[in-house]
Amino acid sequence: MPIVPPGRYRLKHVAQSEVWKILTLRSTAIIFGVTVVATLLITGLVANSQLHHDPGYYQGFDATQHALTGLIAAALTGGVFGALLITGEYASGTMRTTLSAVPRRPVLMTAKIGVTAAFTFVFCQVLSFLAFFLGEAILSGGGAPSAGLGSPGALRAVVMTGVFIALLALMSFAFGLIFRSTAAAIAAFVGVVFVLPLVMHGISEAAVAYLPTNILVNSIMSTVPTPPGSPYPPVSAGVGLALMALYTAIPLAAGVVLFNKRDA
Repeated sequence: MPIVPPGRYRLKHVAQSEVWKILTLRSTAIIFGVTVVATLLITGLVANSQLHHDPGYYQGFDATQHALTGLIAAALTGGVFGALLITGEYASGTMRTTLSAVPRRPVLMTAKIGVTAAFTFVFCQVLSFLAFFLGEAILSGGGAPSAGLGSPGALRAVVMTGVFIALLALMSFAFGLIFRSTAAAIAAFVGVVFVLPLVMHGISEAAVAYLPTNILVNSIMSTVPTPPGSPYPPVSAGVGLALMALYTAIPLAAGVVLFNKRDA
């Protein structure tokens, strides 16, 4: 394995390489395209289903939450994208080439995590705003209650939803680091994010409020206060986002440690 002279590749050079890699991957265009179509389609269907109801139906209606519901699709595809970004290199064997060019693993991993986080954050923010505007346009056009970015909690919900989805993608990236297998990483992601809440419903209803999907829908997307006396009220949006950051940080830290210790 050739030894690269120390200092030849700085963080900015490695980051530029990672950006170019993401932009040229066919899977990036496919997943981003599927994510946009699925998110906006679900948003349109959900918003349209809320039209033409009796006035009593809209008591406590959360227009912002309904407009953002389509981003659950982005949560799933974001998990696939995050996993593929790292496991694809292991599957193709290019990780060895990458480590030959950049033997300083902390620099390489810092660039990979930073670029992945930046890409997913920007994409998810744009998608979150698109879904919001589409959903609200359908609701207002059909005579249902609607919201704008100036409505109480709306801007916070839109921005936090984008951040939350980006954190989910970064969690899947972490699983990819740990398992080095696309199938295993996606299975772990789906298990934690989508299957675990179903299991916990039968074990402890109170604990479900602290799991990612419930946090996303009932804390992050929601702008209408929970009615007093609710037996299992959701956590606040700030606490929910902090929990998601923790859920991401734990596997990410484990993945980084394993990456620095294991062979390519």
